[in-house]
Amino acid sequence: MNALVTGATGFLGSHLCRRLAKDGYNLTILCRPTSKTDALAGLKFTKIVGDVGDSEAVEKAVTGNDVVFHAAAHGMYWGREKEIQNQTNVQGTKNIVEACRRTDVKRLVYVSSITAIGIPESAVHPADENFRFNLENSSFNYHISKKRAEEIVLDAVEKGLDAVIVNPSSIWGPHGEKFRVAEHVEKVRQARILPYFTGGICVVHVEDVVEGIMAALKRGKTGERYILGGENLSLKAIAELAAKQQNLKRSFVPMPSLVVGLAAAMLESVALVSGRRPRITFVTRRLAGCFQYYDSSKAQKELGFSARDFKTILSECISFIESHDSKEK
Repeated sequence: MNALVTGATGFLGSHLCRRLAKDGYNLTILCRPTSKTDALAGLKFTKIVGDVGDSEAVEKAVTGNDVVFHAAAHGMYWGREKEIQNQTNVQGTKNIVEACRRTDVKRLVYVSSITAIGIPESAVHPADENFRFNLENSSFNYHISKKRAEEIVLDAVEKGLDAVIVNPSSIWGPHGEKFRVAEHVEKVRQARILPYFTGGICVVHVEDVVEGIMAALKRGKTGERYILGGENLSLKAIAELAAKQQNLKRSFVPMPSLVVGLAAAMLESVALVSGRRPRITFVTRRLAGCFQYYDSSKAQKELGFSARDFKTILSECISFIESHDSKEK
């Protein structure tokens, strides 16, 4: 079977490609001229050079494939990149959908995000697929762009396209010489007094997300969306568990929102002059105080999805960091 993957050179996309290759799929990838394919080393694939925003390149990439996995996205939380973000996430998805409708694609799996679900009001009630999106007219453009992209997919479903949507949460796991989101653990290793943001996230391992995507391909209902998440944990709890698992004594201090706000204002001002993305933006500052908690019960019931617990992910992350530390010495 022939499969196209967009976003193939990225973190999740590269793991998905390896799984597809293992299962015997003939791979085609669509990637920009500047994209490096190091994460796909050893895999056999057909490379189409282009951007999802280029309808001609998309048409060429989609043609001849049985299934399409659309995982390409622009995920930065910075207002200055709103235009390119919409071009990639919204127009890019429209191009993919239209190409799928014009060709003989049997199924489209759109890899969306929990950001398209919205953000729960509190930690007590995690959001599920029926949660009413609550970020319209907000400064969270990435969230809105992913929601708009889902609407494009669902509109095409109404017109006959066989498509299913998956919504991964905060993905952890190895990616080349790094472990994605390892900074949560590394900060604990580097300092005795640790400031923390007051919000929380839903943590899931990249390999579990890939399994969920494959399950959605085979068993997902047309036009349905499935949250692929794991444990919901506060950022403080993540830091505390990281310290405990490494036998480190640490003190934890909440970050005052005023201080973070001032830091975001300063860094964004500098970024306007330098043109470089700031480490903290107004959006990331706001998100850090939100409980981004989600419920994957639907995927568990309908897809057979399961996610490893956070302690298992944390152990892998710590081992990964220690292994790379020893190589550098």
